[in-house]
Amino acid sequence: MTQEASNVTELDASTRRVRPALFFESITFSDGTILTFDQDDIVVFVGPNNAGKSATLRELESWVGFPRPGVVITSATTRKAGTVDDLRAFLEQNSQKSGNAESPHYGGIGYNINERNLHYFDQVGDRRPVAPFFARRLPTETRIKDSDAAPAIALFQSPPTHPIHMLLMDKNLTADISAKFRHAFGQDLTPFRAGGSSFPLYVGTKPVLKTGMDELSREFIEELQRTNVLLDNQGDGMRSFAAVLLHVLAARTHSIQFLDEPEAFLHPPQARLLGKYIAESRREESQLFIATHSADILDGLIEGGSSKVRIIRLRRDGKVNRVKELGKDQTQAISKDTLTHFSRVFDGIFFEHVIICESDADCMFYQSILSLRSISSDRRPDVLFVHTAGKHRMAKLADTLRALDVPVSVVADIDVLNEENTFKRLIESLGGNWPDIRSHWKAISDAVISQRPPLNAGQVTSMIAKEIDGMTGVGEFPSDKENNIKRIFKTISPWSALKQSGRMALPSGEVTRQFDQLHEKCAVLGLWMVPVGEIEGFCRSIGSHGPGFVEKVLEERNLETDEELKEARDFVRKLWERATHGRP
Repeated sequence: MTQEASNVTELDASTRRVRPALFFESITFSDGTILTFDQDDIVVFVGPNNAGKSATLRELESWVGFPRPGVVITSATTRKAGTVDDLRAFLEQNSQKSGNAESPHYGGIGYNINERNLHYFDQVGDRRPVAPFFARRLPTETRIKDSDAAPAIALFQSPPTHPIHMLLMDKNLTADISAKFRHAFGQDLTPFRAGGSSFPLYVGTKPVLKTGMDELSREFIEELQRTNVLLDNQGDGMRSFAAVLLHVLAARTHSIQFLDEPEAFLHPPQARLLGKYIAESRREESQLFIATHSADILDGLIEGGSSKVRIIRLRRDGKVNRVKELGKDQTQAISKDTLTHFSRVFDGIFFEHVIICESDADCMFYQSILSLRSISSDRRPDVLFVHTAGKHRMAKLADTLRALDVPVSVVADIDVLNEENTFKRLIESLGGNWPDIRSHWKAISDAVISQRPPLNAGQVTSMIAKEIDGMTGVGEFPSDKENNIKRIFKTISPWSALKQSGRMALPSGEVTRQFDQLHEKCAVLGLWMVPVGEIEGFCRSIGSHGPGFVEKVLEERNLETDEELKEARDFVRKLWERATHGRP
């Protein structure tokens, strides 16, 4: 069931022994997908609600101790570094011992192991007694209390059992975590060294240490308590942020960590910072498995460690959890492509469906229509609309989302047919076969160009010259002349008439039949060409364009009943029915 391989990776400088560790080598999911892992991977599970992200973390945590098939994970293999003797030597030096000499207990952050149970490290089928030493899950439900005051111990005599103990013994670590906390919240995070029965954390501006003072000096303690506030009494966001920092950055015993929804209780800026911090500052040679609903956490993780981040999207299909991975190379490529990265492409992996449009105004219009009960019924569509500021980036976004098994639809103005390469790339990005499409496209393209060849430079210049003939003076340029010149540029291309009138601008007969066949084949792929040319064609009585058009439609028309918008409703209804019933 579980295979093992020696993996000597890290030595403890004082003993020269291998630092004991466990890692996941491979994981088999319920859809049969098998993924293999490196020992320093950051694995991010994403997907819509109820896809199995949190269940995956729980099942993996359980697998470390007692391998058994779960709902999402059907099998896994692990590898270990070190031996039982290496584990014993490490615990002797780094754990808090209790009990008698013949059968001591080794305690530390998250674990308490009896010496008699150390042999379970070699037991492939059951490692439950030692598993908490190697793996820890930080669940959402306990997050805000995980940064509460640590119990008192004899510092520098007893090994730590809480991450705050690490702060008390390591000033550099304390300064690092406090700096990160200040960056997020504008306040320091200071451990209270004179805690007595417990060691809490304080939030505020840390008092300046005067000459001859230390953090146990009475003057420092009184100033800290007067000007700072206990973290335990702060908001959930601060407490959750601190808890994740402490357990990921300070608790470095675990070679496998599971982090469920690190964004819980956080605003987007803090979530992004937290993702960056845990990616760039986690323990080396350790695996981090994260379940998240937050594109901000994902952006931060990629910023802090894009070379290690693997994005795995889960989607429930009946009783099966479908798995699709965006590997480290693809993740890095997206992170370096600024336009793609900031087009909300990563937001799409948290939705059941993504609809790509050309502009923000298009997104607003189609989203408003889709939200009608007559279109999407009582259930609010779990859909993200994204725009690409033109046609040329549609294919790239579709490629990225489909690589993660995100269902995608693309809505493009009818002049997407203008450029063969752009249209071909879009068809192929949606899984289409260009030779099956090209004959339809060529018939339409030839007909459009033959109807009216493109205007050349001389013709355009002559038309503009007529508009400005006789114009002099220093007054404002007449708005009617400006509009006339703009219309000239809109008519340069032979496709302008098609965009303004849509399918009706095509010659009747064979060319129209070719367009209808092309439109159906594209719809099967998820590409929807606007039959009226562009969104303004759905309501021609409104003279505005772009955002102004959409604003007037939303303010002046009843989207549900307006007769002029019937074609828009029919168009979106067909798109949504095709999307919800699946595509080949």
